[in-house]
Amino acid sequence: MASSVTKQTRLYYALWPEEKTLLELEGANRDVVGRKVKPEQLHLTLAFLGNQPIDRLPALAAVLAQLPPQGFVLDLDRYGYFIQQRIAWIGPAEAPLALLDLRASLLRALSNMAPRLKEDSRFIPHVTLARDAERPAKPLAKRICWSVKRIVLVQSLPTSQGVIYSLIAERLLDGAVASVAPVAPAS
Repeated sequence: MASSVTKQTRLYYALWPEEKTLLELEGANRDVVGRKVKPEQLHLTLAFLGNQPIDRLPALAAVLAQLPPQGFVLDLDRYGYFIQQRIAWIGPAEAPLALLDLRASLLRALSNMAPRLKEDSRFIPHVTLARDAERPAKPLAKRICWSVKRIVLVQSLPTSQGVIYSLIAERLLDGAVASVAPVAPAS
């Protein structure tokens, strides 16, 4: 008898910083107390898809080609804190219109494939710096001007050593689209 179990993997779309911004985020993280996110895993989530069938990966990667190709600057100018989740983060005091437009375009493109995703007025753009964290005690010393140049589709794979993020596909915000990478299903 054939198995009806569909292989699935946990996915999300995110803005992924380049090296210069990563270094600045590491600097901002020095003043944060908690279980810090590894520098190579720092990102800004635009849409969390949860578990998705592996066979949907090509269609989900193709969504990136439907997004506006222009990059923008994101000013990360304040620390924030989610009390219930005990997450310390950095983000913009005011979300730029280009970021909100990019997210809205992504959600529209996903509407047929992931209908439970809705445009959410509670969207708080942020980069998680630490979990099990304390509220940041002092204001951000130096704002970070992130020149946003790419959006990615990411697999989140839990392991005994923690979560591993793998970039599945990316869209450079100059119009280029990279190919889909091989992916291991989450177990």
